[in-house]
Amino acid sequence: MSESSKESAAIVLDCQDHGESDQIVTFYCQNIGRMTGIAKGAKRSQKRFVNKLELFSFLCIRYTESRSGNLVFINEAELLESFIGLRQSMPLYKAATVLRELTLVATCDLEGDDGFFSLLQWGLQALDSRRPAMTVLVFFQIKFFEQIGYRPNLTFCLHCNQPFNATQDYGFDSRAGGIVCGGCQGERGQITDLPLSRGTIKILQSAQNQPLSRLHRLHLSGSGLREALSLLYHYGRHLLQREICSLKVLSEAHWKG
Repeated sequence: MSESSKESAAIVLDCQDHGESDQIVTFYCQNIGRMTGIAKGAKRSQKRFVNKLELFSFLCIRYTESRSGNLVFINEAELLESFIGLRQSMPLYKAATVLRELTLVATCDLEGDDGFFSLLQWGLQALDSRRPAMTVLVFFQIKFFEQIGYRPNLTFCLHCNQPFNATQDYGFDSRAGGIVCGGCQGERGQITDLPLSRGTIKILQSAQNQPLSRLHRLHLSGSGLREALSLLYHYGRHLLQREICSLKVLSEAHWKG
């Protein structure tokens, strides 16, 4: 590797043809964050890039920074994990696309966050390992909102500040980003449209507090999964001020199921 060349672990978020032989590739890189580069001759490459710049691929890239623009020059890519299962199964592909879209919406160029990189890598690995896709999306989003500084409050009522009580009823206020107890909803005449069972709250609390390596021990299904998907969809739409189109389609199919 030359003195002017750098390298980074990277996950492919987007790849577009450019001209007759080049490709423009957007990555999320460890220590660097989102980065876009041009891979010269990638469409004709029989060695440096062949079957490597596929969506969701986990790579080690070697690149050179440009002196006159935002695009870096991608010199070489080593495939670390293809996550090929995500491109062979339409349900898994759709779920992985949610991770991709959230990452593109919430991150900026060259703002590194190792925690976010680890979360994205975990999500793709979990899906590729055939863990229940919608449960992976729930736990990814719980960690995602924390990474961007908006951890949902599931520990105490937003109005009376009383800690979560396993004998109390709760709803979730998607605009304020937290739970509201049944007593406060009744006093204010405000019944949230996002009811949450106590069991769902407990699982989401556990997901917030567990490291990524232990999330596989948690399980959501049935009404609990529908509640969690509805909560996170509405919270994310309010927080990000836009639709996450890939998430809307998947979530609506499940919370209405």
